[in-house]
Amino acid sequence: MSPDGDPPLSIDLPTEQLPPLVRVRQWAATALADVGDDHLQAVLLVCTELVTNAYEHAQTACVLRIQHSREPCRVRVEVEDASPGEPVLGRSRFGDLRGRGLVIVDRLSDEWGVTRQDGGKTVWALISCTE
Repeated sequence: MSPDGDPPLSIDLPTEQLPPLVRVRQWAATALADVGDDHLQAVLLVCTELVTNAYEHAQTACVLRIQHSREPCRVRVEVEDASPGEPVLGRSRFGDLRGRGLVIVDRLSDEWGVTRQDGGKTVWALISCTE
């Protein structure tokens, strides 16, 4: 992130319940109140998809972090979990109910990837919020 970026904000998400996706979206929307609505909706969807993937596949507690850089306007979304499993970019097929999460992240993000951590990983996505 550029030096003018805000420090990352984070929220810890436990594993003993379904991911609190409404709370995640409310938290991110409040933190990014100055991002335009179209871009904010993209960020909220990426947050939702990455948290859902961590919950379904890693089955560990996770941490969601967002960082907003203003010049140029970009938002970095990160979800860290304790699973070594690699995320898989699937194919979206008509009629499938699953397998679209990373396809959505791929389409809405300028770029995304995985950073290995000690025993786990951080899946991140970078979303531009300029017109």
